[in-house]
Amino acid sequence: MGWEIHTAKTAFAQFAEAWDQLNASLYDGHPLFDSRFMGPLLDHFGTGHERLCIHRTDAGISGALILCRGRIGEWSSFHPSQLQATPVLLADATILETLFAALPGAPWTIELYAIDPRYAPDFSRLTLPQIVTPHAYTIGIQPTANFTAYWDNRPKKLTANLRRYFRRAEAESPPLHVSALGDAAEMNAGVGRYGTLESAGWKGRAGTAISCENQQGAFYGEMLGRFALTGQATVYELYVGEHLAASRLVIGNDHMVVCLKTAYDESMARFAPGRLLLYRLIEEQFALPGRKTIEFYTNATSDQQEWATFGCTLQNIQLFRRPLNAAIFAVSRACRQRLRSIRGEMPVEDSPTTGVASCRSIDDLRAEQYDLGEFTATENVEASTNWFELLQNKVYPLDPGVRFYITAEKKRPRVILPFRLTTNGSARTIESLSNYYTALYAPLVARDGDLLDVQSLLTAAVHDHKGAQVMRFGPMDPDSHAYSALFSGLRANNWIPFRFFCFGNWFLRVEGTWDDYLKKRRATLRSSIRRACKKFAAEGGTLAIVTTTEQVEQAIAEFQAIYSASWKKPEPYPEFVPSLIRHLAVRGMLRLGFARLGEQTIAAQLWIVGGRKASIYKVAYHEHFSAYSPGTLLTAHLMQHVIESDKVEEVDYLIGDDEYKRRWMSDRRERWGIVAYNPASLLGFALLIKEVGGRALKPTYQRMRALCRRVWTRISGPGPKEDG
Repeated sequence: MGWEIHTAKTAFAQFAEAWDQLNASLYDGHPLFDSRFMGPLLDHFGTGHERLCIHRTDAGISGALILCRGRIGEWSSFHPSQLQATPVLLADATILETLFAALPGAPWTIELYAIDPRYAPDFSRLTLPQIVTPHAYTIGIQPTANFTAYWDNRPKKLTANLRRYFRRAEAESPPLHVSALGDAAEMNAGVGRYGTLESAGWKGRAGTAISCENQQGAFYGEMLGRFALTGQATVYELYVGEHLAASRLVIGNDHMVVCLKTAYDESMARFAPGRLLLYRLIEEQFALPGRKTIEFYTNATSDQQEWATFGCTLQNIQLFRRPLNAAIFAVSRACRQRLRSIRGEMPVEDSPTTGVASCRSIDDLRAEQYDLGEFTATENVEASTNWFELLQNKVYPLDPGVRFYITAEKKRPRVILPFRLTTNGSARTIESLSNYYTALYAPLVARDGDLLDVQSLLTAAVHDHKGAQVMRFGPMDPDSHAYSALFSGLRANNWIPFRFFCFGNWFLRVEGTWDDYLKKRRATLRSSIRRACKKFAAEGGTLAIVTTTEQVEQAIAEFQAIYSASWKKPEPYPEFVPSLIRHLAVRGMLRLGFARLGEQTIAAQLWIVGGRKASIYKVAYHEHFSAYSPGTLLTAHLMQHVIESDKVEEVDYLIGDDEYKRRWMSDRRERWGIVAYNPASLLGFALLIKEVGGRALKPTYQRMRALCRRVWTRISGPGPKEDG
């Protein structure tokens, strides 16, 4: 069991049935992954060096993909230009980790081109180092309503232009009509007419057009003929009278149609025949029973995007066998680029990225009329522009290095990445806009945003902070897509990233009622709660929770007073927490609890509730009243409130592995950071060597430390026993 490596061109037909079964079970029989597409593709464009990689288990074939061998140790997916999205037929991406050992030679990298993340395994589950970069932004149409509703929702400019083209064609030309060819016997003739159109245009002049005499024409004719045998191929043709004005080649299955290629008569461009044909094609698809998704698989222009109801970024994914391979690759590429720059072979650009903007504050983003509505705090305050605005205004008000890098679509931000650009001596650092107030840092991503934008945002930050040697981000969720995107974006920019531990994070998965929660706690905690409640109530103690803006200023003063009387160190930024409390009160996210003994406040806790989650942000009590266990009392009271009244599904104790947190919580996870070095700079390379050396010596240091402790114990003897 495991991987088998076959010569793809000769072995594919033998595995075609199993290939299609995998495609059907994983991706509903995606047309571009179908053996009727891949077989002719190999026959006409394969060189004979492609390898069909088949993974077997006891249950049968569980994985398949086609790879090509490149330079020493380099492999890549089979990806001729006719293949708009590459099939990686794997239920579990982790089996790729064993593929390196199965491939011949000494493979160290595999690059997969044009991966559609909707029809691919989850590569984030891989432990292999990887670089993910954008390949193309494709578009599609989901026919959920009727055609009229779809068309009414298109931009006014598009609908007005189409009306003008139709009127012009009706006034100046013979009648328009559309022909849809679907019989297998008609495919070669349809491809031939398509080729005549394409050859007469710019593709013909460039030598890339389809014709009956070249491999492209033979491939499309054979492939469309195979799909046509089951009624899943169509050649759409738009005629102006008897003259062919435009043509589209389409294949499909029960769920989608894929527009493969389009061509039009450039002499009739004033009628926009390609657009008129597309309009009729979409109109027909909406009218058919069992409406299908229309996929274009093109690198869409802004004009093409106006037709779409959704978009998706196809990805190039480069996998490395080991972290060392990824590091060597990045260092060598950075050195090559540096040498080309020194020699003047690379032009110096004022702006190395397109579509990236930066501002110094959230106020500047508003002044630039960016729509920040989607990034307003509603569920998670730290995942909002409000949080970063508060952090900048109250913690970094005079810091000139604060930056907000964004990608946007027509003033709608897709991704916002808040940074601090700092300089300490000769070391320039780019770091996350965060500090000890931050429990979790991540880029702000819109619903239709794409974390692949992170690569461009990092590039822009490096360009602005010329000569930066270090980047540092944290604390982050190491299992999040944002963490993977930052790692990948750093590697894509030729930086060498490392993980580092930030802190443990205890949390509770809420299951059932408050009583259910108590039953699962240790008997000692339940007993402590009962005793403390009885004693507290007997002496006139009261518990209260402030949730609204009413009397919030009095509540803030009360909170600050108890915080000052506790064991806590004074806040270095005294306006941050009060401002946060005011903001939470406005948003309905505030749960500010107090324990009072008569007129004396003896404990206070700041909790944040949003998105079915409660976070315990700040706790303090007056040490003089510790005999009443005020912290235990107030935690229990707030816990009961968020479980019974707020109906939360999770309670998060945020930062730290303090022993007392284990008593209240059910699970532990970790928050990690990323530190990365620029090997193209001398200081960055020196810091990289220092990091690698420190990590290599750390196990030895830990072993020596443990040995010294054991020796000291033998010399000094056992310590005194604890009383009791």
